[in-house]
Amino acid sequence: MIETIRPLLAVPQAYQFFWNVIGGPGRSKILVQEYIRPRTGDRILEIGCGPGTIVPYLPDSEYVGFDASPAYVAKARKRFPQAKFSCQRVSQYTPPQSDYFDIVLALGILHHLDDAEASHLFQIAHHALHSGGKLVTLDGVWEKGQSVVSRYLLARDRGRFIREEEEYAELALQFFRDVKPSIRHDLLRIPYTHIILECVR
Repeated sequence: MIETIRPLLAVPQAYQFFWNVIGGPGRSKILVQEYIRPRTGDRILEIGCGPGTIVPYLPDSEYVGFDASPAYVAKARKRFPQAKFSCQRVSQYTPPQSDYFDIVLALGILHHLDDAEASHLFQIAHHALHSGGKLVTLDGVWEKGQSVVSRYLLARDRGRFIREEEEYAELALQFFRDVKPSIRHDLLRIPYTHIILECVR
């Protein structure tokens, strides 16, 4: 079943349906309230924004997102005309200006990137943020003692670079002085282990 669903997730409508079924909106609310903690007027950059699923949960802000999928970007532009979206890969992206953003988001992105690409993502975020600004990442993570079902689902994730907590943190510490990892098992309706990194510039 997982193998059948995976290709369909490239279609924005199928992705959104699956996202709602597994409890994605609830996860977004928790991320915004407990980890991102945005303020009205914040300048927010999202790396790998997909179809813009986090946008409805953010306060009024200056939002910029980019993604490698033309279909996702087209859907996001249609749904959220007040935001700015572009179609680019992480390896190709250059922030519009340095020291500009209050918050950078990379939600469900790092586990799709090899170490070189992941390091480039952290470099982009560091360059884009002003001093005191924050990067928030979210990904699946391998952890000792996690449930059999969680490990099964992680093994069949579309991302091929799921890491352990220490490996994610080491990548972040190349560019950020303050990195706080959090492990969560309760963000979705299905058994899944997430790691959230809060990285302060």
